[in-house]
Amino acid sequence: MIHNLFFRMIIFLLTFLICVSGYSQRITGTVSEVNGPLPGATIIVKGGTNGTTADFDGNYIIENVPSGATLVFSYIGYTSKETAVNGQSVINVTLEEDFENLDEVIVVAYGTTTKKDLTGAVGVISGDDLAKFPTSTVDQALQGRTAGVQIVSNSGAPGASVTVNIRGTGSFTTTTPLYVVDGYPTQDISYLNPNNIQSISVLKDASAGAIYGVRASNGVVIIETKKGTNGKVTFEVDSWSGFRLQPELLEVLDAQTFANFAVGLSQENNGPDEPNEQLVPFEGWNNPSGLTNVDWQDFAFNSGFRTSTNLSVRGGGENSRFAFTGGYIDEDGVVVGSSYKRYNAGLNGQFDVSKDFRVKADMKYAYTESTVKLNQGYYNIVKLIGNVPHLANANAVNAQGNTNGTNLPYDSNGNYGGYPDIAPQTFRGSTNVIGNALQNDNDNGSTNVQLNMGLEYDFFSGFTAKLNVGGNSNTYFSQNFTPQYYRSQVNVDLNSSALFNVETNVNNEVLGEFLLEYKKEFGEHSLNVLGGISGQRNYFKRIRNRGAGFLNNDIRDISQAADIQIVEGYRTRRTLASYFGRLNYNFDSRYYITGTIRRDGVGDTFGANNLWGIFPSVAAGWNVDEESFMDDSVFDILKFRGSWGETGSFLGIDPFQFAVFYSAGDASNDANYDFGGTTSQGLYPLVLPNPDLKWESQIQTDIGLEAELFNRSVYLTVDWFKKEASDFLFREPIPIQNGFGFRAVNSGNVVNKGFEVLLGHRKTQGDFTWDVSANLTLLDNEITALTSQQDFVVLNSEFVPSFSTANFWYGLTRSEVGGQVGSYYAFRADGLFQTQADVDAVNTSAQASGFDYYQSEDTSPGDRKFRDLNGDGRVDGDDREIIGSPIPDFFGGLNMNFSFKDWDFGIDIYGSYGSEIMNFTRLELETAGGYALGDAFTNVGRDYYNNRWTAAGTSNTYARAIGSDTDIQNGRASDYYMEDGSFLRLRNVRIGYNFTTRLTESLGMSGAKIYLSGQNLATITGYSGYDPEVGQNADINGVNNAQTRGIDAGQYPISSSFTLGVNLQF
Repeated sequence: MIHNLFFRMIIFLLTFLICVSGYSQRITGTVSEVNGPLPGATIIVKGGTNGTTADFDGNYIIENVPSGATLVFSYIGYTSKETAVNGQSVINVTLEEDFENLDEVIVVAYGTTTKKDLTGAVGVISGDDLAKFPTSTVDQALQGRTAGVQIVSNSGAPGASVTVNIRGTGSFTTTTPLYVVDGYPTQDISYLNPNNIQSISVLKDASAGAIYGVRASNGVVIIETKKGTNGKVTFEVDSWSGFRLQPELLEVLDAQTFANFAVGLSQENNGPDEPNEQLVPFEGWNNPSGLTNVDWQDFAFNSGFRTSTNLSVRGGGENSRFAFTGGYIDEDGVVVGSSYKRYNAGLNGQFDVSKDFRVKADMKYAYTESTVKLNQGYYNIVKLIGNVPHLANANAVNAQGNTNGTNLPYDSNGNYGGYPDIAPQTFRGSTNVIGNALQNDNDNGSTNVQLNMGLEYDFFSGFTAKLNVGGNSNTYFSQNFTPQYYRSQVNVDLNSSALFNVETNVNNEVLGEFLLEYKKEFGEHSLNVLGGISGQRNYFKRIRNRGAGFLNNDIRDISQAADIQIVEGYRTRRTLASYFGRLNYNFDSRYYITGTIRRDGVGDTFGANNLWGIFPSVAAGWNVDEESFMDDSVFDILKFRGSWGETGSFLGIDPFQFAVFYSAGDASNDANYDFGGTTSQGLYPLVLPNPDLKWESQIQTDIGLEAELFNRSVYLTVDWFKKEASDFLFREPIPIQNGFGFRAVNSGNVVNKGFEVLLGHRKTQGDFTWDVSANLTLLDNEITALTSQQDFVVLNSEFVPSFSTANFWYGLTRSEVGGQVGSYYAFRADGLFQTQADVDAVNTSAQASGFDYYQSEDTSPGDRKFRDLNGDGRVDGDDREIIGSPIPDFFGGLNMNFSFKDWDFGIDIYGSYGSEIMNFTRLELETAGGYALGDAFTNVGRDYYNNRWTAAGTSNTYARAIGSDTDIQNGRASDYYMEDGSFLRLRNVRIGYNFTTRLTESLGMSGAKIYLSGQNLATITGYSGYDPEVGQNADINGVNNAQTRGIDAGQYPISSSFTLGVNLQF
């Protein structure tokens, strides 16, 4: 009996092992289509969670497959295929294209759609395309990727911001679009890890973006990060390292050539005006060979190492999916003292709690340190051009009886060189800006945490409720210590009292949204209705303290300061409340109509009479290819669409400009009162209120065509758009007799219109696959109306110091009716005066008109001549006009991707045509006495030195060399300093190799790739400055808006770079 039972147990165990052996079967194979492998195809055991993906060659391995199981093979754009295992160990599958379902899923506002169902103008960029351009920020990688979107770098510094314009400039202040990151709306995406992006959708027309209401006037960019996947857990590591090369330097004089030039200049009479009579040359210039040459640009610019590593873990089961990402980037800038570091981490999950209830959540964390000690601008990079090319000897004694210890800008012992400390103004225009920058102790950091959570519940088929809650917290701190030092007096290369500035900004936001969505198909009709409410509140806190005077340069305790100069602290709150709805209807996938409406309210910008704004849109589409008469056509997709919509904005002015609010006064503003001989403190109004302030409005019309033909190998998108913005919010200058210099107003009208074209060809021929596309945007920007007070607007900017306004570089840009936003307003140059007779002729004409002279009483042969535009006989400030604009006539990109067997190759080209640049650095290269200085020497460009005017007929371009230009004003702002900003840039070249499956399997990997890329390798341009890509820069006072673009006042240069990287998958 026992023996029989034992025998039965043996039989049972053997049977069990056989079953287990069958269950643990390993299956390999290849997934392909008719023209080659399908890398990334998904293979999953039907009804389970076990799955994998095909490698770069289409090969796959899947473990633990029951012998009776069924495998499901799928790939986007292809018909899924199910294959029974039936004991097979090798299963090769060929998938067929699914032309009915080939449309990619596109993320749009509050949902998804397909390209075929889309009625709005949306540009889509995949995460794979972004990853081909190694960069520190997401927006930098967007340049040239989609039509209608102009991306311009504001600086070449690592981690620097860019200017993003979607379909032109429709504001006098900000042009930044609204970014929606995994459903969370924000104005800043600098914290995002480019390696973690799944897709980007750019909503360009009002139909696509109007459901975001007041924040959509500059366009909407929807960003989806990578999510978890079904199947086994996969690991991916992507790491690259490389160098940015030293920028190309502008050619200036060396010390020996400069010394001879300066001595000769001081001895020249230069005509009856004697502009050089105040110049006192440095005695050391009489012995040029004894000078140590200092190439300031070479000391400031160098190569910079950069590296980045990212890890992602993704996986999940049938009812849950998760993804973790972590990343690190570290970049040294090409300008000394500049660097950028960022640490990223992210975690997200999706959970199907039941058939009807779903939960999703994600967290993003970033910590960033960004340092630029030697910044762009007049007091920084510009000085590298004009600085006298030598310093005092290392043992030269300054006025305080000390030596600097080096005759170089800096040395390895911590010494910083200085100019000869002499009484004359000889070196007044030169400063050791490199030493100033490196001496400063800068410490800063920004922490960003974003949390999102979404709940979805299906009440019944087609009817879903969604609740989204989220928050974003950003904390920025900085400590800036400027030590006490002394190098020389006349050029103010000193700091008599150490300064310590401490600043903390905290910005917290919370968001809550509730949506109801109903989807229904009945017969050939399809209906989708969405309605929702949204509330977003922002809390901002700022604390700042600055102290001066410390016992020594090592103290970093502000309480030890002898003088507390600034004590500042405040907090603000802003709430945005919204109601919105959308209706999508289509008949038989042929005829589409979409309508949206949104009602927004913001509590601190408008009074009760204009608290709410309503923003509607409507769109229609016709899929012509679905008509019966198109059955035998070459078109796979042919769609016409059109849209109209309105968006708005509340940005551009400070809060509460609609109301009167007061501050405690003092004697300086006449707010005190005298009662019986006793002075009492009173109140005074801070602003002149405007209770009628209302929302900016922007109305946009779009007509588009989309087509794909010849088995979708050729694709085309064409859009015509007109975007009309009105009732701008800005501070209008008013007569000072009102007691205020400005008042917040609504006024103005700007029209942007143009065409967008995308044309591409993709095909697979055997082992060779290519996808080549080009996009082009033609743009016209025009101001059609402005304020009731004047037909122009000037938002004052100060790229150069205002101690000299006679040269009109102050407030250089102007927006006027008939022109473009932020145009240049300056004089027209007309060659050079060649002889005294030329000067006398125009002066005689001016005297006949009642003036003493034509330009200046000191004008002489060799000086620049300017046009008398108003014909009154004299050149003055009234003879300026709009001379150019930073807005291009057209821009676009060419993106080419090729693959052959295990190799892939890509080229990206970007170009812009028709913009102009005001090149202030050129003025410094051609001014021997420096900007607005009358008795100093500064360096000049070698081309100017060799080709300047010296006698009649020697030049009609480069003016004579003079030491004082304060009265003559050869360097006044004019079209002479305006240059063509057009360029064509080889933006990215990349080659990669995918290692064979046999090798990767032997190393325990599912895929491996190595790649080499080069960025900004060549630029074709006629611009003479560092780089023609000059974006929207802050002036010396921090003013940064749409009217501060295109001015090169010492641009941080963009340089070439090379990177080598690997991508490993496990």
